[in-house]
Amino acid sequence: MTQGTGTSDRTRALAEEARAATARSRLYGLLASVFRREPDDALLDEIANGRLGRQLAAAGFDLGDAIARQSPERLREALAEEFTRLFLGPGPHIAPYESVQLRRGSGILWGEETVAVKRFMEAAGFAFAEGFSDMPDHVSVELEFLSALARLEADAWGRGDRPAAANALRWQQDFIARHAGKWMPAFCRKVRQDVRLPFYRVFADVLRGFLAGEKADIAARLHMASIAGEPASNADARSVPPPDGPPDRGQRGNASSS
Repeated sequence: MTQGTGTSDRTRALAEEARAATARSRLYGLLASVFRREPDDALLDEIANGRLGRQLAAAGFDLGDAIARQSPERLREALAEEFTRLFLGPGPHIAPYESVQLRRGSGILWGEETVAVKRFMEAAGFAFAEGFSDMPDHVSVELEFLSALARLEADAWGRGDRPAAANALRWQQDFIARHAGKWMPAFCRKVRQDVRLPFYRVFADVLRGFLAGEKADIAARLHMASIAGEPASNADARSVPPPDGPPDRGQRGNASSS
């Protein structure tokens, strides 16, 4: 193999890693929007035109014809009712917070787990957007955080900065190990057991499967980056945050770079 061919192969490999990280960032963002509030017009349009169903089918998940056949007005009403019943109440519901759902955790809103999540995000270079009124350990906020980290990873791969890509990967790996991966799978199982419509069942399955895959796949991507070391957020030996810092996405619940 000539030197030019080798360089070209490496460039293509880096570009592929960047594309894959971008796709993961988008999936985290989609999942965050699904569990943040009832579906908005954009998501309802994706359902109506069949694009969302095709994307899910390509990943092995079936949204169900009954959802796609409903009128937008009826679907909006049905999913809003389902979201409220599942996640808001009144009455028994599945509070979408790590501090409530973590097994053998504090079991209360703004528990010690909430504080730990907030500190983790701040250590990674994030500050909460002005006007943020939810809690850092809401499922959508944790997923938005992972989306931003994956976007930083994509940017690093795109400019050929392997150390920065590895650093972003370690933050993802550590956050899943310490937080998201410890409570979201059980949260998804509860959602699946309590749904009346397939919409949230499908997305609970997507979230649970995606996190399970990430636990294994991040190690392979770290190997690709050829960087060894401890997770970036380890106690008093943490490395610097990703060099560009997380961007301010300007949405409710999102963290912005400090």
